Amino acid sequence: MKDIFEFKIVIHEDMPGNLVDRFIAFIEDWSVNWGGGCSDNQINGGLYADENIIININDFVREFVAFFLHLDITIQNIEMNIENFYFYRFDHNVFIENYSSLPVNIGCWEL
Repeated sequence: MKDIFEFKIVIHEDMPGNLVDRFIAFIEDWSVNWGGGCSDNQINGGLYADENIIININDFVREFVAFFLHLDITIQNIEMNIENFYFYRFDHNVFIENYSSLPVNIGCWEL
């Protein structure tokens, strides 16, 4: 397995009841696994995939953020630490142009 990124998403209100099931279905569509958890107002953890799976990090991060934006929640903060291999393939400038109004912090996760 190879790590993709760690994340923490904090929202203003309580987590919708079916969020975890919907999130797992979303990441499984990408052949990605999640190791993490959630509380009343946040979801966090690490995402990883089999070594043979090729992830386009730009597409995946865009869809990951879009998944949460399409929920009926108010996002307070998104933190992502992208694994070193993917971080250098991630187009940070394009992401910020598209999501400049979101409270997003993206860093490099060096294992």
